[in-house]
Amino acid sequence: MVFNLLKEELKQAISEYGFNEPTEVQKHVIPKILSGFNVAMQARTGSGKTAAYLLPTMNMMKGDLDETLVISPTRELALQIMSQFLIFNKYMGFNSAVVYGGVGYSNQVKALKDASLIVATPGRLLDLTDRSLIDLGNVKYFIIDEVDRMLDMGFIKDVYTISSLTSNRKQTHAATATLPSDVHGVVKKVLRNPLFIRVSSHEYELPMVDQLVYLVDGSWRSKYELTRREVRDKSIIFVNTRERAYRLYRQLRNDGLRVLLLHGGMRQEARESTLSRFRELDSVSLVSTDLASRGLDIIDVSLILNFDVPRDPETYIHRIGRTARLNRRGKAITLATREELGILSEVTKLTGSDYVLAN
Repeated sequence: MVFNLLKEELKQAISEYGFNEPTEVQKHVIPKILSGFNVAMQARTGSGKTAAYLLPTMNMMKGDLDETLVISPTRELALQIMSQFLIFNKYMGFNSAVVYGGVGYSNQVKALKDASLIVATPGRLLDLTDRSLIDLGNVKYFIIDEVDRMLDMGFIKDVYTISSLTSNRKQTHAATATLPSDVHGVVKKVLRNPLFIRVSSHEYELPMVDQLVYLVDGSWRSKYELTRREVRDKSIIFVNTRERAYRLYRQLRNDGLRVLLLHGGMRQEARESTLSRFRELDSVSLVSTDLASRGLDIIDVSLILNFDVPRDPETYIHRIGRTARLNRRGKAITLATREELGILSEVTKLTGSDYVLAN
């Protein structure tokens, strides 16, 4: 088993956390990184890509200043990566820092003074670099997470800048859920002689999710009645706008459901508090815009409910990827008008999966 290639400190930490068997992407990636390859991995959301690059990198780290840099497109993903690192770091004892915008500098600057591993969003990282508060020339291991999302959000120029500033690195790795030609091009530009590991038979691959679709007339009332009937356990309910998110949150709360709210208009501290509570509670629903559709890794989400059909098939794929994490099964329910079924048909073409009409 590939976990046997790791140091005892790492094996003990992952065993205590409940990682008994490596996922498919981890089986392929961990040995290659340990062997010195620059790896570009493509696998569906929830497949264990973060551990696939963190574990072998931590195995090789010495604890030097700024030794490892992981960049992510969003604050939420950066915090999620750091959360997983801290689990694996239980017996390794590396210092770390997580760096992102929207909050003050002082705590981040203090953490950077002795950090061996840094997780950062591109904008704040370059800001701190311009202020000479971090020397990227020290970086030996450079990892780009969610390359496809970096491209979508317009961060690729920043990625290239960071790449040029980490020119002394030994290894570079990239992780992505999708690998269209433009993402492939970015990877080949940043990684030297990349080894592509693709754990998928399609450009996009869905997790083990049972997909049900209820045909509705599009009215709020019809959608709300189905939502009240179907939502249970730990679930995420996706809507397309902040206004609709707040309306649905308020109505569900007034009806006595345990419910939380997440959207991009909330202050960073409030967003982090909401996600922390969502992780801790067993039976709760999170009403969210697409802020939660990427980079949210909570393994016990059993249901995704699309109150609103997303605007494109890629967003649908990432939404339902919030369930069925780490080889678990999950369920996704979408409330759609007949005219909106076209998005789901596009998903079928991209992934080879299909949905079932429930009515």
